[in-house]
Amino acid sequence: MKILTRIYLVLAIVFAVIGLVLCLRWPWPPFGVWIGYAFLFVPSILFMVMFALGQTLKNKLLHIIGIPICVLTLGCWSMCILGAEMVIEATTEVTSVKRYEEILDNYWSSSPLIRYFPRPIPPDAENVKFSFLPKFLQGGSHIQLRYSTSPEEIGKLHAVFAEKKTKSFFGGDTNDHANMKGGLPTTFFYTSDSGDLEFPDDFEILVLQASPQDTSWNHGESCGVAISRKRNEIVYWAEYW
Repeated sequence: MKILTRIYLVLAIVFAVIGLVLCLRWPWPPFGVWIGYAFLFVPSILFMVMFALGQTLKNKLLHIIGIPICVLTLGCWSMCILGAEMVIEATTEVTSVKRYEEILDNYWSSSPLIRYFPRPIPPDAENVKFSFLPKFLQGGSHIQLRYSTSPEEIGKLHAVFAEKKTKSFFGGDTNDHANMKGGLPTTFFYTSDSGDLEFPDDFEILVLQASPQDTSWNHGESCGVAISRKRNEIVYWAEYW
């Protein structure tokens, strides 16, 4: 029984480390802040209690009752952690440029909205920014790529997309554009350096496709580019909502 009691201690330490790792990994805990963080340490606390009782009671009945309780609790805890991991993965914005092509292949390969996105990212692209949010339940999804290039290349891109556009706007965000007379939903400036989701006035937002799933635009999709000839920048976007 001494060995079993020591195993409880080892497991308490192991799950305390796992709890600390999850605290650092998760941008927010499940079930609220304090309850959520306490929940991460449930197995560690349970095994520590079993270790303490084993040190004092030294009774076989403790292990006969305690082990099934530990197994059941650990199983429920693991399922909750797995579910929370899935939710976090599905609701966390991806900004790593290295994952750009992987996300195009795995999440957007069947969508015509990304047909204008460059593949691969042009070798002369500078200051590359990327933002992707996967679709989760009834929520929306977006993908956006921003980079700067030469004035000549920006001029060529603007000429190409100006011919394809259905409508364009200067500055603002999708709320501004959708609420204009004859307007259309566009996107937010997810790849902004400052965190401001509105495009500056020197960006022309060219809508290449926008279609509703109902007459009120409560759900729909759009894609296009935003180009600043002043900054020599282009932003490709596609979005579902």
